[in-house]
Amino acid sequence: MVKWLTDVEFDEFKDELVKRIKESRWDNLMDSFYRVLIFGTGGLRGIMDIGTNRINSYMIRWASQAYSQYILKHKGAIASQGIAIAYDSRHHSKEFMQETARVLAANDIPVYIYDYYKATPQLSFTVRELKCAGGIVITASHNPPEFNGYKVYDENGVQVLPNVGLQIEEQFNNIKYIKKIDFNEAVKNKIIKYIPKDIDEKFTKSAKKASTYSGRGVKIVFSPLHGVGSQSVLPVLKELGFKDINCVKDQMSLDGDFPTVEEHFPNPEFPIVYTKAIKLAKKNNADIVLVSDPDADRLGMAIPDNVGNWTPLNGNQGAVLMEYFLLENLSKANKLPKNSVLIKTSVTTELFRDIGESFGTEVIGDLLVGFKFIGNRIQSLPGNENFIFAAEESVGYLFGNAYRDKGAETPAVIAAEMAAYCKDKGISPMELLELIYQKYGYYAERLYYKLIEGFGSFEQMNQAMSELRKELPREIAGKKVLKVLDRLTGEVRNGQTNELLETRNWDKGDMLSFFFTEDERTAVHVRPSGTEPKMKYYTMVKGNLKEKTKEVLNIEAKVLEQSIAKIFDKILADIKVEVFN
Repeated sequence: MVKWLTDVEFDEFKDELVKRIKESRWDNLMDSFYRVLIFGTGGLRGIMDIGTNRINSYMIRWASQAYSQYILKHKGAIASQGIAIAYDSRHHSKEFMQETARVLAANDIPVYIYDYYKATPQLSFTVRELKCAGGIVITASHNPPEFNGYKVYDENGVQVLPNVGLQIEEQFNNIKYIKKIDFNEAVKNKIIKYIPKDIDEKFTKSAKKASTYSGRGVKIVFSPLHGVGSQSVLPVLKELGFKDINCVKDQMSLDGDFPTVEEHFPNPEFPIVYTKAIKLAKKNNADIVLVSDPDADRLGMAIPDNVGNWTPLNGNQGAVLMEYFLLENLSKANKLPKNSVLIKTSVTTELFRDIGESFGTEVIGDLLVGFKFIGNRIQSLPGNENFIFAAEESVGYLFGNAYRDKGAETPAVIAAEMAAYCKDKGISPMELLELIYQKYGYYAERLYYKLIEGFGSFEQMNQAMSELRKELPREIAGKKVLKVLDRLTGEVRNGQTNELLETRNWDKGDMLSFFFTEDERTAVHVRPSGTEPKMKYYTMVKGNLKEKTKEVLNIEAKVLEQSIAKIFDKILADIKVEVFN
């Protein structure tokens, strides 16, 4: 903090810092400076404010210098192919893009930038299209207005994996000084170049390839929640011939405050964000509601039943509806490729696996949370395998091979065509979902998170996971734990005797999975968030609707959730974390 008060590099922050010191805002200052932001699940993400544990222009420059040093050290000749940068409509995103660009350019790395807000998946597409050495998006995706972030991509358009994140973090400690040049001067000298306009057209064209059904007689309500989906999702649907699209007008403006979104939290996982869209859908007798988050890398949907009651779907429900429609449609048309592959994360519904395997496709479902792991697995597939569709429970989806990150464009096409398919069949999308449950079994799934507030929150979460590993529960909510999988080691142990049963050679990460059935279809997964101070608990209960009602299975899932949360609350209450030495 002393450096921020005395060094000319921090002049822009000094007045505010002095003010907080005079006001004795020590808790705020402690949280702002006690550590340096780390690379999590999606790169850097945090609250915009002063301090090393915050997102601000200095930390953006620092991260960019570290990234520049990583590129020059590890990428060799391809460093000359440059870095592409995109940004969303959040506060300060354009400013942070310019700070990033001028640091990279000062390190003699060519830079390619957009002159306007773009969807996150378009950056992944751009890196691949321009054959860049990597890419960066300035975004905090679906977080509240006070957040921003810095997502980093490799030369394949995949978000960097943890090992690369660590290599970039290593460079944080090797920065002697931050190189930077004047942004406008760098543009004038063509060290920083604007990305050609035709990339927009190519991106839209690539997303249109998700179309597999010709029906267009469907009424759609769409909202981008004040984000860039108005420029990425909407053009794709219109060019494909969907004419009856009603937009939520007061949510079409690009506004980083998300003023008309309930609680200003533009996350399509939350049912409350659908309020205005569902109201419009009822008024217009629509068939489906589509909602993209601010950087248009996630797509949520709400669907009606046959009497007009609307339900916002969770990511698992949306995934299986789109998956079943895709496979059924492609299979009937004899267009389902041989050696087809579907991919999901390990906390995404196992119903996704059941459906895929019933159509003869390979389903890869052992991945850690984070679309980077999906993108990396797609990239590593053998040439004779055909990737079709990927999903994660947090409303992240991807169709096809044009890019390597989740996006709202391709699932919007699939969801709209799924609704048209249902209308042509004389059923509602909700009835199709019920038919899927009747055929494959019902999955009651819940996600609960506990916010860990105050400085030292990440350290508390890490210690809580360590404490849980020392004394694993043999029973949760009255259910015997049959197996426990520790993703840090890959070890699967007997839930009662702790005997080592096997070691799985899967990606390593800080997550524990408790299985209550041999088929691992009823489970609890526990993990700390990689981007926010949250402990996350995922509960999954599979049941046969001939034996138990959906209501009973949902209660079982909720009781499991409450039980694991209670176990963790006790652990957290006993933890005293020392964050300073």
